Amino acid sequence: MSSSFAKKLADSDKKTRDKTFVAVAKWLGARETITALEAKKLWRGLFYSYWHADGRATQLDVANKMGALVHDLNRDVAMAYIEAFMWTMRTEWGGIDKHRMDKYCLLSRRVTHHALRFVGERGWDASEALAGAMASGIFGDSNRGIGFKLHIAGSFLTELEAVCAGVSGLELEEGEEEVDGGVAVPIASEDLSRLVETFVQALQREESAVLHKRMREELFAPLADASRMWDKPGAPRLTPNSMKKLCEVAITLGAENGVDDACREALYELHALLKKGASKTVKEATARGEDPEAEEIAPAKKKKKAAKNGVEMNGKKEKKKKKEKSQKNDGGADEDDDDAKEAATKEKKRRKREKRLAEEEAMEKRSTKKQKKAKKRDVEREADVANGSSEPNGSKLLAMRALDRANTASPTPSLESYDSGSMSPRSKRLMWNDDAVTYSFPDVRGPINTNRGKRNLRLTPTKTIFRPIHGKTHKAPLSAPNPSKTSSKLGPSASKSKRPAESFF
Repeated sequence: MSSSFAKKLADSDKKTRDKTFVAVAKWLGARETITALEAKKLWRGLFYSYWHADGRATQLDVANKMGALVHDLNRDVAMAYIEAFMWTMRTEWGGIDKHRMDKYCLLSRRVTHHALRFVGERGWDASEALAGAMASGIFGDSNRGIGFKLHIAGSFLTELEAVCAGVSGLELEEGEEEVDGGVAVPIASEDLSRLVETFVQALQREESAVLHKRMREELFAPLADASRMWDKPGAPRLTPNSMKKLCEVAITLGAENGVDDACREALYELHALLKKGASKTVKEATARGEDPEAEEIAPAKKKKKAAKNGVEMNGKKEKKKKKEKSQKNDGGADEDDDDAKEAATKEKKRRKREKRLAEEEAMEKRSTKKQKKAKKRDVEREADVANGSSEPNGSKLLAMRALDRANTASPTPSLESYDSGSMSPRSKRLMWNDDAVTYSFPDVRGPINTNRGKRNLRLTPTKTIFRPIHGKTHKAPLSAPNPSKTSSKLGPSASKSKRPAESFF
């Protein structure tokens, strides 16, 4: 059933896509459970359905519909839906071109917002289930989707703050209407700690220094800020006890065997950051006469304490500021100044977003390249094992691959140019053909004979690379042609070779 939905969701006809989405919503709403495979098939179709959404208004509408669908689902089905979304975005992120990156960033933020709102409206009881979905969906594979992980690390706290405040959290463009953000659902420190612990555990597996920095700056540092308790009343915050528990998690994960050095360093830095934040929060709360473990401080109480401690602006300064503002308005400050300031702010945000997207795209390319190299290395290693070779430098296969790469990098010259001496030394060194004449590859067990090439060559390691050596001073294997005939074909320069026939090891 989900396969047929996926095909119709990715259809090029808009009416077909809209009709299928309504059918999917009804089908999911009637289910008590759904398998991970069914959810992934559905989200593969939804991903390419969103691919066809053109225009900011259409993209925002479709993204909100896809995210808001969770509110009509059973809890288990909703968690499977959210996890499949995160898995799909992680696996498909590398294939998104730069022209569509903004629209998929919007989809990611809207679905994340509705996922947090779904859990929050149910009293955050499902925070542990959401943390598990995030762990397997976002950080399930450390070698894929680094761009998506960077985006989630940078936007997670922003979306959580919007959910707690009951706003949409969208940066609306001119002419756009505000999107319903639902009711305000403040989150307790214990529930927040469960969600944040997912990112702490990810630090143990993710080796990307860029991702470590993004998590520290956009997520951990704001939560460890001691003044957050008073500057943003009602916003998600960690109590000192919650910070200490996360400190223990970080130090335990960092001390385990087999952890990468960069990951261990990031975990230890997080431990120091949270420990310092907990200490500062306790000191500042004590100085203000507040309970550091209080989940929330009323705004009125906060204002009174701030004034008592000299933080609030005094009356003279406030009057002076109002007077200057009034004089500026009376002096002919027109709307152009405000428009210019607003345009500059938007331009600054746009440049920051473009810089972040470029950083994510570059990181994704490096990750993909690294993954391809690792896969190729695994295939070659399996081939070596299958051929009974466990010695990397004495491997017949590796020697043959070295010649193959050399031959690909350098064109094979004609026999006439070889005999005439017009070839460069590099060309001579890389030349062979498929006339079934034997090559010689040195090995600890003696020469390895292969029916490949025309010249009788010996490979010797020179600065960790394979280099074919020509010359009649090299001993030919038993099955090779007559050395005297072979050396006569190599031309007059071949007999002048001074390189000895050294052992491969």
